[in-house]
Amino acid sequence: MAYRDLLLSTQELQTLARQEEWDALLEALPRQQAAQQAIEAAAPNLQQMPAEQREVLVDLLQQVEAANKETMTRIAAWRAEVATILDEIDSTRANAQRLHRAYGA
Repeated sequence: MAYRDLLLSTQELQTLARQEEWDALLEALPRQQAAQQAIEAAAPNLQQMPAEQREVLVDLLQQVEAANKETMTRIAAWRAEVATILDEIDSTRANAQRLHRAYGA
């Protein structure tokens, strides 16, 4: 079922984000996107599904949403951390250039 594939690929991204395995997360992202595209291509008419099956889909989608939310929160924190590191590098570089201009080689 495409919805289960979506859930599994989303949980994989969640696990990789928890482990801060950012390169692996980027490599795994196309699997989640493919699962989403498969669902969109099938475009099931949820109103025609039995109520029990709709309940299962709703549960799966809620799990997907929760995993995505956590993953995005972790990615945002990582981005902020990387931005801080890059700012520190730029600041250090700027200071080194000022010292070089002031005192020479």
